Amino acid sequence: MTFKKVAHKIHLWLGFTAGLVLVINLLPASIFAFNKELQEWWYHSQVYADEVKATRLPVSKLRENAQTALGTSGHISGLQIINDANKTYVFGAFKANKTPGLTFFSEYEVYKQVYVNPYTGKVQGILDMKYNWIYLCRVMHQQMLLRYDIGHLFIGIASLILFLSLFTGLILWFPKNKAALKQRFSIKWNARWRRTNYDVHNVGGFYTFLLIFLLATSGLLWSFGWWATGFYRLLGADSNSMSGQYQNLPAVAKQWDNPLDHAFEEALQKRKTWTEMYVGFPDQEVAEKERTIAFYLSFNNGSGWDQGDEYQYKASTGTLSKQILQENKTVAVKWQGSNYGIHTGSIYGLPSKILMCLGTLFCASLPVTGFLIWWGRQKKKRKK
Repeated sequence: MTFKKVAHKIHLWLGFTAGLVLVINLLPASIFAFNKELQEWWYHSQVYADEVKATRLPVSKLRENAQTALGTSGHISGLQIINDANKTYVFGAFKANKTPGLTFFSEYEVYKQVYVNPYTGKVQGILDMKYNWIYLCRVMHQQMLLRYDIGHLFIGIASLILFLSLFTGLILWFPKNKAALKQRFSIKWNARWRRTNYDVHNVGGFYTFLLIFLLATSGLLWSFGWWATGFYRLLGADSNSMSGQYQNLPAVAKQWDNPLDHAFEEALQKRKTWTEMYVGFPDQEVAEKERTIAFYLSFNNGSGWDQGDEYQYKASTGTLSKQILQENKTVAVKWQGSNYGIHTGSIYGLPSKILMCLGTLFCASLPVTGFLIWWGRQKKKRKK
């Protein structure tokens, strides 16, 4: 058996093994590429403030309003803010289920977002993320609506198979001779459907090789620890540098009357060109002296990375204790912070989202076109 025939056998069985999972996995991913745009459209009345004023209320008051609206069903643990005067603040609350079942829906007792008008304090809506169809597209892609440790393993194995299939497919793409080389770069749209289907699979797979390679590589960084360790080591990282590069700052002997409000207002001034802010409120299960308020400020100065600074404030005093600035991060840490944007296509805005969406849709079609090639050959053999 020749090398190419071996590659064909491997390619065929890899496709049979993971083809259906990849189709189910990739179709919702193509939708989720536009999650922000869909969220703003579908939940317009929650996302956009119904009244805009000159000044905003203190964040502690807004958090209090969000917690009151939520009641005792969950604890407000985070906040997301888009730097847009017309948008609401999004407070997040979740409570994990200590005895989950087999599905995603059993993983959380509470997983909700509370939309609060920052000018009036009015709660404009509460979304149950367990049943938010846009978010469920991500969950379907990430874990097939199964419990995370189960579904994510299936997806990781399927992604690894996709990665291997890229190279067996590339071997099969190489022509036998120079005469056949021209056929490997163009699709015969006016040929019979079987020939066109073959060209779409073979030629289209060649042209999208790098894009699918990027999709698979970035996805596997979340799937397997050994993959992430090896990848980041190639970028010069070790376990210590990936665990964080916080710069400890000198202790400040001062305590503010409202630590949260002071820390929030100070963090806003750290990077005035910020585009999004994520706030992690103190974990109530941690000892009081160890509690922190975490801030992540995203910004864009055209470097090509998803950029962000991280700050940690002492929850008891409101003073800054640690920080990680974008300019001090290693290449590996910069990639780690950008991997979500690379994988979803959001890193360069709408153009890269469209590119990644189309690439994902084509990738989802490969198991289908591949099966049709196999089915056509089997039918031809039976006729003989």
